[in-house]
Amino acid sequence: MRPLILCRERLGRIRRVLERYGGTATMRDLWRSHTIYAWEIEQAAELGWLTITPRKPRIGRPSRVVEFCGLTNAKFPAPRWSMEKEISIRHWWFALRSVGESVKHGMRRWGLPGIVSAYINTYHPRSRNGAYASTSRLLKRPDVRAARQWFYAQCGKELPPGEEMPRTASGIQKRLRELGNRRADYY
Repeated sequence: MRPLILCRERLGRIRRVLERYGGTATMRDLWRSHTIYAWEIEQAAELGWLTITPRKPRIGRPSRVVEFCGLTNAKFPAPRWSMEKEISIRHWWFALRSVGESVKHGMRRWGLPGIVSAYINTYHPRSRNGAYASTSRLLKRPDVRAARQWFYAQCGKELPPGEEMPRTASGIQKRLRELGNRRADYY
């Protein structure tokens, strides 16, 4: 599973919910009533905004109590707009299939280019014309272009064996440049 990162907006939401509860609440209440995940609370505690204390009653279920520490010298997480989005799984599959179709087959049967065939296999569009238009739109996305460059480098055996692909477009370009790969310049 991909690691999730707490953003400034989610931290503000946690703070507002805890203020409604008077500054303390259990993790179970936050999850059930407000869909605040445990990983968000734990990351906010690591930054110094919250404290998590276990509470073990004599009878019953133990719980973890979350308390807001107040405005201390804690670090703010990055705002959501500054975080780069990861490549979606469908874009990843399209990039992988399009490179595979281009390297192995070229043109598919019925006169479809391999890249349109990859789009059809990934997204299952209703019409062939829509597939052509959406394919050209998808190829202009920077994350798809970066993923395709990575897969081309993988097919050409230009990467070390077992090299894991980064999850963002800038991460892919940075890693290709570090490896001295010529494909990083075609971005």
